[in-house]
Amino acid sequence: SNSNYNYLSTVSSLLLNTALPTPTQTVSNPDQAATTYSFLSAPPAAAPTAPPLPSNLPRVILPQPPLDISSVSSSDTMINVLFNDSLNWQFVAGNADSPGQIFEYFPSVIATALDISVSEVLNYDLVVYEPTSYTGPADVALLGTIWQGYIPANQVSTLASLISNLKSSFYIDQPGSIPSTLAACVDPSLQLNAISGPSPGGSSGGTSSSGTNVRQDAIIGVVSSLGAIAILIVAYVGMKAYKRRRAVAHRRLSDNTDYVGVRPEGQEFDRDSVGGQRRRSFYYAEDSLRGYQSSRADEDGYDHHVTNTRERRAIQPGTISTPILRESTMNW
Repeated sequence: SNSNYNYLSTVSSLLLNTALPTPTQTVSNPDQAATTYSFLSAPPAAAPTAPPLPSNLPRVILPQPPLDISSVSSSDTMINVLFNDSLNWQFVAGNADSPGQIFEYFPSVIATALDISVSEVLNYDLVVYEPTSYTGPADVALLGTIWQGYIPANQVSTLASLISNLKSSFYIDQPGSIPSTLAACVDPSLQLNAISGPSPGGSSGGTSSSGTNVRQDAIIGVVSSLGAIAILIVAYVGMKAYKRRRAVAHRRLSDNTDYVGVRPEGQEFDRDSVGGQRRRSFYYAEDSLRGYQSSRADEDGYDHHVTNTRERRAIQPGTISTPILRESTMNW
């Protein structure tokens, strides 16, 4: 029992839409449950849609306090139960106590039918049901009321079977006047899974697993980004090397003026790194003593018009003295 609805304990009967004809029991069918009423509606032609509602009516009514989805077990699932015209939307939304009675007693109706604890049946909200015959605010009396809540997923098929059977414990085994009348107001034509709701938050283990998945996704994202950056760097370096090889391969020989072994322009060939002259041959000293400064081309050239024959002169014997050895090679 919800302490927020304790004030309803003074109400001994279910609040119903008294504007409708009072439902009467029918016994023409011996197989029909005694608590079944003749005002059960025909199966809805389509799932809920969203035509305009009267401005004074909400689309959703929440319990107090609202259900915390994160506290719902992952083994639970949402179900949808449609009420007939006795609890249509115009009446429920316009009566402050009617939603409280539904939230207070309907979980016990389901728990009694399934023989489970009432704590396993959770109120989620009440929503408006709009049949295909509803076209606008003028048809407000046609709007229905759907209870949405969570029960164990393995109990859904059992509950659907009980609701479809008018002689089942869902209708005839309810203790008290309000639960029995509330069960009789259920319209079995709507499938329990007709409208999907938010997924349950699950247990703490599920939360931990979800956090682990988030961390794994973050790590995968970071590694993927670093890998992409590394690939871009390698591609950039490879492209630069490729362009450099292409540039060297297509350079003309005439573009390269630094030939090995060629004398630089304006500089003697026989200069070292500091600019000093080097001896290029044994004859360099002899040429220097003779004052020979002409080019090798002049020395090696040949002209048959020019003769290099020198004039022979007679040498007087007395003009040549005897050689005198002044020093020996041994420094004596």
